Amino acid sequence: MAAKALCLLAPFMTSLVAIPQASASDVLQFLTNIAPPYQEMVDGALDGSSMRTLSCVMTRLNQRYEVDLAPWLRAREQVRNGTAQGLFSVASDFDQSGNGRLSLPLALERWVWVTLTGVKPMRFALEKDQRVAAVLGSNQLKWLEGQGANIGGGARSTVQLLRMLAARRVDAVLVDEAELHIAWKEAGVDPTALAISFERYMPLGVYFSNAFLDANPGFLERFNREIAACPSSSMSLSPMERRAVLLVARHIQEMLLADPRLLPALLMADQASAGLSVPQILERDGLYQQHRAAMNHPLVLAVRDHPLSSLLARLRAASKGEVAEIQLFDNAGLTLAADPLPSDLWQADEAKFSQTVPKGPDSIFVDAISFDESTSQFSVQVSFALPGKEPGSVAGGLTIGLNIEHTLNTDGAKPWLP
Repeated sequence: MAAKALCLLAPFMTSLVAIPQASASDVLQFLTNIAPPYQEMVDGALDGSSMRTLSCVMTRLNQRYEVDLAPWLRAREQVRNGTAQGLFSVASDFDQSGNGRLSLPLALERWVWVTLTGVKPMRFALEKDQRVAAVLGSNQLKWLEGQGANIGGGARSTVQLLRMLAARRVDAVLVDEAELHIAWKEAGVDPTALAISFERYMPLGVYFSNAFLDANPGFLERFNREIAACPSSSMSLSPMERRAVLLVARHIQEMLLADPRLLPALLMADQASAGLSVPQILERDGLYQQHRAAMNHPLVLAVRDHPLSSLLARLRAASKGEVAEIQLFDNAGLTLAADPLPSDLWQADEAKFSQTVPKGPDSIFVDAISFDESTSQFSVQVSFALPGKEPGSVAGGLTIGLNIEHTLNTDGAKPWLP
């Protein structure tokens, strides 16, 4: 079955480099495979979370494109030989040959261990004596093989995996959580009989050939920038994930609020910034960004050397990687203290400020999961409005960035928190 999605968006496209590889001015050919909920057929049309994100990106790029279905091996060969330009949704270890590059995530797989309730503890740890299984040819099976796991068999689908588990042929199965919720009804398994624990995230992106990217310099960078404006539903936090990050973030917030230096410092910063106009604030922000790397400007040094920055740095170090960033800002959105130093001084143009400080002292904003390509880490920002001296007043805001894989894998034990 060959489903095709065509998007004709612009009568004129800027030509890039005229070589046999397709340029971004042509109709780009993408290939994919059915993998619900990322790519699936709905009423005869290709849909799914990855498909919707790709469509959003192409619309924002004003780029025409087509999507065909093809088996993975054939699809990879077509991208390699230039008859197609991209393949989605694939994991970071899809091709070790170095013949292509992966975009930022269109979607996010959540890998979970599934065991029988009462057979294994709620938190599953991979050990040599445990028989485990995953879908044949899946990213999960490749990962298990790389871990030297005792693989007790494979299955052609998540449904078959669950039946293997129910028959006690294996101790645990590793699956994508989204596929699990689709499969357990068909498998005839009572979900209350299953224990589920998080293992890791796996980003799924678009694989582009090096030949296409070389022929179209800057295309991948533009593509990645637009992904941020086209958030996938799979990047939103599940209720379980939201509870986990809020638990840690609230502990940090309470600890900081108990510090007698916090409120006076915020009130002093508010007084200093109260008379500043937006152009003046933007001028300060520009100077901060210009001198941040050199650390040779009073605006940069004021944040770095603030006593509260030292407190935040100690807290972040004690978390051993769980806290990725932590930042305090005043009612004007100007950063007072932070660790590490933020890329900009002014936060009022971001949701961390607009969804907290203007909305009152009880406001909380939990952002979607983001992926840092440079560190291959997944993080979530939790932001709070901080109460002022008078009832109902706000003294400023606090943003805590958490490495969410770390948070979900520590089973609630936070020895670094008081």
